[in-house]
Amino acid sequence: MDDRLIACVDLNGVLDQYAGWRGDEHWDPPRDGAADFLRALRDRGYRVIVHTTRWRDDAERWLREHGLRELVDDVTDRKVAAHVFIDDRAVCFRGDYDATLAEVDAFRAHWE
Repeated sequence: MDDRLIACVDLNGVLDQYAGWRGDEHWDPPRDGAADFLRALRDRGYRVIVHTTRWRDDAERWLREHGLRELVDDVTDRKVAAHVFIDDRAVCFRGDYDATLAEVDAFRAHWE
């Protein structure tokens, strides 16, 4: 049993230079610093799981092609029981529905 906390990291928009959907054959290159970011999470003791809506085999191939796969413990398209989710499309719920709705109304991903 692995007792490390899990950091679940989105692929598109976090690890890559995502600029919007361009079809299932298109893959953007990694963002500068992606490897250092994954390494830093591991150095902090996290088990790193990449989550994506893309096909797992395609995501695994992309990670390998860019030298990132060895920094990742697993790849999934399912929500896992993680300590933290790192996603370009997330709004954090902090216990206040009105504040959360205001964030949803104003939301834009960093690449939009």
